[in-house]
Amino acid sequence: MAWSSMAWSPAMAQAQLAQSSGIAWHGLPIQAHATVNDAYADSVWDMIYSIDVECVAVGKTHEVTDRSPCQVALVNGHCDVLFNTYIRPPEHVVSCLTPITGVTLADLEHGISLDEAISELKQLLPNDATLVGQNIDSDVSWMQLTPGVDFADLVDIGDIFKGFNPHYGNYSYHSLQHEARVLLRHEPPLGAHDAVWDARASVMLYKIAACATPGELIEMRHRLIAQRPAPSVAKLHNYQIDGVCMAKFMKKFCICGLP
Repeated sequence: MAWSSMAWSPAMAQAQLAQSSGIAWHGLPIQAHATVNDAYADSVWDMIYSIDVECVAVGKTHEVTDRSPCQVALVNGHCDVLFNTYIRPPEHVVSCLTPITGVTLADLEHGISLDEAISELKQLLPNDATLVGQNIDSDVSWMQLTPGVDFADLVDIGDIFKGFNPHYGNYSYHSLQHEARVLLRHEPPLGAHDAVWDARASVMLYKIAACATPGELIEMRHRLIAQRPAPSVAKLHNYQIDGVCMAKFMKKFCICGLP
């Protein structure tokens, strides 16, 4: 059964970890950071991994076809960095989107090819791994990973923490940075994203969700909705960087004219 096809719950994570690791799971209350970190050292997390991919612009629209991977990081369930490399895109780079990616053309000169990055990543990632991350589907797609071949399952952090917002009458999704700031009290890097930071934050967020009771998870969702998020880097740049449209989900700011 594919866990990612079902509504996520702490009980699901507990059953998934017990089934995959053979270790009996007992729900852990969310406590002080030091105590929770002790629980995180358990071998039950050995099957958990996270990848994060940053992309440069190879075209001026907000479409995914105008993006190309420029960095990938892989961390394990203990937040150890197993792989972190710059990727040299085969296409002409229109913009490194440095305010968002933190990557420059000089960094790309030291990068490896996308094919090399994919090959090395696949060698390091166990095929029984569960991948966790924010919008993890896109990272899996960029790295051309195949479920059931390169990894066993995936869990989208965004789906775990989405919550019903009664003010707007819909479900609110949150950025990884907002989730980490509110729930982990970890401030994201100033300005640009960092692939390693994002992957580590994803693992930590998955862990606190897996250790939570249903009531605690509901309370986390309420906190995320109650606290106003900081403006995104794209918003701070009026949804365009170096003439590249960054307004896929903010149509009134779109400068490329695509849906």
